[in-house]
Amino acid sequence: MSAQPYFARGIPMLPVANVRRAIDFFVDVLEFKYDFNAGEYGGVRRDAIEVHFWRTEDPNLPPNSSCRIEVTEIRKLYALYRERGVIHPDGDIAAKPWGTTEFVVLDVDGNSLTFVEVFGQGS
Repeated sequence: MSAQPYFARGIPMLPVANVRRAIDFFVDVLEFKYDFNAGEYGGVRRDAIEVHFWRTEDPNLPPNSSCRIEVTEIRKLYALYRERGVIHPDGDIAAKPWGTTEFVVLDVDGNSLTFVEVFGQGS
């Protein structure tokens, strides 16, 4: 029997007005690390996560785009991001009936980033 394809990981690609500004926000505010910037396309990383950005001129795309990032120690992360003023107005930390604790951050362009911890995985 031959080997089957293996899906190694997914990388969110978020629409942004300015790739450099998005990278700076993720590095300076969310504490990601700079990965690359090719002008119209760029990326950051933190631990096992990568987030990529692509430039758009459509201001309606970012407020309608989102991704989910699984983390540990979600309460510590929430406290840090709340202190930095980036929590979505309707995105306070909460336990969800599907077995996760979640909160939502808005990036500089209005993309929603939902940070998720599975019950029993960390804090």
